[in-house]
Amino acid sequence: MISENFPVAGAGPVRMRELVLLAFDREITAKAAHAEATRQGLREPSWEDALQFGVQHPDVQRERPIVFLHEPWVGYFGRRDVIVLWDNAGRRELGLDGFDDPFPARYWFAFVRPPG
Repeated sequence: MISENFPVAGAGPVRMRELVLLAFDREITAKAAHAEATRQGLREPSWEDALQFGVQHPDVQRERPIVFLHEPWVGYFGRRDVIVLWDNAGRRELGLDGFDDPFPARYWFAFVRPPG
């Protein structure tokens, strides 16, 4: 069963795509982060990439929050959100952050390196 809030790409083996983390030295919008990723030949991640990254690299999010600028999920009040992995007092957490809000300079952004 496919849910509106939990779309499933399909059953089968989980694939881990190669992710690249981008850092910026200033507060940045999703649009500007996407533009830089595109300039570097990187692609938009999926929410599945975020979950797999958390499983494969559990300690990276302890260094800095990691934003996955996948297709935003739209909540009841129209806010568009994306997955962010972070650390809260030594505890790994997964949450949602506003796609349309600027992100602090300390955040990393995960994008997909195309195969080849």
